[in-house]
Amino acid sequence: MLILSDLRIADNYKDSIDKSDRLMAAYHVQQAIEKTIKLYAELNGLNLWGHNIGLLIKACDAEGLDIEIPKLIRKNADVYTRWEADCRYYPVKIVRKDTLNKAYYCIREWAEKL
Repeated sequence: MLILSDLRIADNYKDSIDKSDRLMAAYHVQQAIEKTIKLYAELNGLNLWGHNIGLLIKACDAEGLDIEIPKLIRKNADVYTRWEADCRYYPVKIVRKDTLNKAYYCIREWAEKL
């Protein structure tokens, strides 16, 4: 499953002292979040498109899907959305290790329920 691949990559680099490694870990955490939401939606009959975590959540909510999206992901949807492009294209971006690790462990736990 692609979600698990993203999580493995993130796990390998999330605690690195190298900023570039952490940026790639953050990108893969964002991808895991995005793909998990889309998979839950697909399993409930809704085909979603796009990278904006907040919009994906709103689409699920608007359809009344019974998807238990973790509070941390809902709360930080805008932050995680920015990781999709910022972490790949803007090397000045800073992602704190604690923020990255919280997101990683949250999505890992949620994805494991699939």
